[in-house]
Formats: sequence, structure tokens, C-alpha cells
Amino acid sequence: MTVDFQTWLRAVWTSIMEPSDSARKAIDMNVPREALWTALALIAVLNVILLALLQMLSPAPGAFDQQGIVLSPFGFVTIIGVFLLFFVFGTYYAGQMMGGVGTLAATLAIIVWFQSISLTLEVIQLVLVLISPAIAGIFGLLSLGALLWCFINFVNVLHGFQNLGKAVVAIVLALIGTGLVAGIILAVLGVGAAGGMS
Repeated sequence: MTVDFQTWLRAVWTSIMEPSDSARKAIDMNVPREALWTALALIAVLNVILLALLQMLSPAPGAFDQQGIVLSPFGFVTIIGVFLLFFVFGTYYAGQMMGGVGTLAATLAIIVWFQSISLTLEVIQLVLVLISPAIAGIFGLLSLGALLWCFINFVNVLHGFQNLGKAVVAIVLALIGTGLVAGIILAVLGVGAAGGMS
């Protein structure tokens, strides 16, 4: 099946406007787990590419050299990749702790789709930066709100909570757990403030 740009944008828009239905569709597609892990790795790389482009076009300090911290692209890919990896497990186990019914495969599916939506909005913001940084900034704030709403509903459907409050708590727990574990792993790998990998 060929997906053109217009169809893709329509799917992204539908996911933002009808996040619960989109989450169910993403789960029901039953994409092979190996393909989803590959997609997650690709997303980590694309995130760094977009971030570098935004840094080139923006007068603000970039993520690679902000506040004296210098990270190589490889180091930044490592950070994003490790975070995404553990966020998948964090979202899964946090939901399980709260009585959720989502599987690891379904969790991976909704996070890959969510990240795809996020990347699409980042590309649009990148284009807007070329037109007007102010408009791009406003779009970025609106996108953040839309993404938060979208992911809360995704997690709600994933774990069958029927309660957005429980979904929010699960996400907060997942973020805390991911931050702690990812921080430890990155420290062990030697990802630091001088060149990305020591």
C-alpha cells in the first residue's frame, strides 16, 4: 500500500482529533515486533537530524552545545534511543502496576505511532521556522498540547483504563522510571558532557 504525503497528514490529523480510535487501529494492525523496534531506532536517528536542522535555523542555543555541554550526533542518538527503549518498558510496566491490560507489543506499537506523529509535527515546525520563527514557536506550543492529549488517550486505550486520570498517573510513573533507569544506563555507557561517548 502506497501512502502519499496528503494521506499521511490526514492520518496524523485524525490521530490528534480522534486519538482513542487511532490507538485502537495502531494496536489492531499487529505490526511484527521486529519491524516496530527497527522503526523506533529510525525515529531516534530522525529526531537527531531534525534537531540539528532546527538548531541550524534557530538563533537560540542548540541541544548539542547548550550550557557548555557538547554532544556528538552519535551521543545524542544514544541518549534518545536509550530513553525511547526504556520508555516503552516504563509505559508497559507502569500500566501493569495500575491494573492495565496492555501488552508489550501493543505498547511498542502506540509509542512508535505517537513518535511518528511527533516527528511529523516537528517537520511542519521546521518549515514554519523558514517562514516565521514566531509562528513556528506558537505552532510548537500548540503541538505540545496536542501531543500530550494524544498520548494520554493512547495510554488510556492501551491499558483499558477508561479513566484519563489513571493514564496520566501511568505516564508520570513511566517518565520517572525511564529517567532514573536511562540515566544510570547512560552513565554506565559513558555518555557525558564531552563528546557524547567517553
